[in-house]
Amino acid sequence: MDPEIAEWLQRVLLTIGYQHRDRMYADVEAVLRLFQNFLVPKAETYTHDNGRSQLLLSLIGTVPIVYQSATYNIPVAFWLPTSYPSVAPIVFVTPTALMLVKAGKYVDISGRCYHPYLAYWSQRSDSNLVDLIGIMQGVFSQEPPVYAKSNAVTQQQQQQQSSPTLSGYPSPTTTLLRPAPPVSTYPPQPAASTSTTQQSGMHLQHQNRYPQSAGIGPQAQQLSPQQAQLYTKLQAALLEFNTASSREMDNLVTVNKQLNDAEFRTKAEIQSLRDLHTKIQYNIATLSRCIEQLTAKIEQIRSWPEEPVDEIICGSSVVHNQLFELVAEEIAIEDTIYYLGKALSQDKVELNAYMKHLRNLSREQFMKKALIKKVKAQLGHIE
Repeated sequence: MDPEIAEWLQRVLLTIGYQHRDRMYADVEAVLRLFQNFLVPKAETYTHDNGRSQLLLSLIGTVPIVYQSATYNIPVAFWLPTSYPSVAPIVFVTPTALMLVKAGKYVDISGRCYHPYLAYWSQRSDSNLVDLIGIMQGVFSQEPPVYAKSNAVTQQQQQQQSSPTLSGYPSPTTTLLRPAPPVSTYPPQPAASTSTTQQSGMHLQHQNRYPQSAGIGPQAQQLSPQQAQLYTKLQAALLEFNTASSREMDNLVTVNKQLNDAEFRTKAEIQSLRDLHTKIQYNIATLSRCIEQLTAKIEQIRSWPEEPVDEIICGSSVVHNQLFELVAEEIAIEDTIYYLGKALSQDKVELNAYMKHLRNLSREQFMKKALIKKVKAQLGHIE
């Protein structure tokens, strides 16, 4: 690339404030190297759909296509947002004053271009401007986005009497565009409108001629009946082919969207499984650590000396065993007296029987308490 153009480009990228200047410079340089005779860089004002104006770098000019064995240059404008390559470029077809936009599958009436490559731009890490231009060339070769006005067709037919080509227009390969870095014009943004005007603020000043979409074949000559019949059959075959191609393209776009959605869901499921695997690994590590602690505690308990069960439950001597039994009997008598009182209050036992058993139990309880006191005194537990 010319040093003057390179210096101007670096200065423009810095002035506008592009976020990824190195990537931006590399992509623009690659485009200008491949299309140096067709596209020119400019710093111009772009007006968004919401009315906001912004100074952006654009590549304006033509891209060559081959349509029915003839070469044509399609006028285009590529607007590069400040967040490029995170955001896709904005592509417009910019017809000259003698041309009109042919709305189609990938181009609307305002000249705005649409394509799955642009729609899924941010989902692909390898999206770049060179591939985009190549894709648009292929799309335009199948369905030219511009056609000449009727008056221009008549004038051209009067000037040329050569063998017919597409709409009677030869290849405009003699027109070349040289980049001009100092240009800094600010034409109006080619916003969408309901009319089919020529968008004079966006077109380049060149004299290229473009295919007319009204029909295919020699329109300026009288056709014989056989030629007219053949021409009609060719038109029908081409229409059928275009219909089948459009249907197949729609199916491919649908399949591509489904595959992208499936890829997104698969990645989400894989991430979910990874998170679950991480949690399971953490739980396994925690359980292993607890098992190790329990095993160490069990080994520690097993290392303790065995305690005689009889000495733990029973007293250490005959006197202690006697005291244990006396206390248990005294508590049992106390419980018996309590439940006898409850039975009397519920009229389950007669008063005479209650008094008789109460006297016997009280007498026995008294003897037990006296004996407990005596044993304690003997053991040195005098209260």
